[in-house]
Amino acid sequence: MRLILILVAVLALIAVAAVVTRPGPAAFDTMLDRVIRDRVANTDIGTGGEALPTLALAACKLRPTDCVALVREALDVRFDEGLFMTRVSVEGLGRTMTCRGAFTRFFCRGTE
Repeated sequence: MRLILILVAVLALIAVAAVVTRPGPAAFDTMLDRVIRDRVANTDIGTGGEALPTLALAACKLRPTDCVALVREALDVRFDEGLFMTRVSVEGLGRTMTCRGAFTRFFCRGTE
């Protein structure tokens, strides 16, 4: 009986932690900003071969804040906030992605 009470208490603490640390739209925008900046910083100019993507990458390297804003505007982002987690559906730029957020982090899977 005591073991069951301890198990219920631990599960209750995990549930409360999930509710309190569920990330919201601001956390998603921060994560998106970090991912875009990392991708721009770690991609060499001229690796794609085509002129337009190379020009866009060069512009993003010069002004990453504007690049992040343009990418964010091109995406259709829908938030579905549940009790324990946040589900984010992202569509745009020829791709779709679904993220689930819990315990202050987002976990994403994308398709093309």
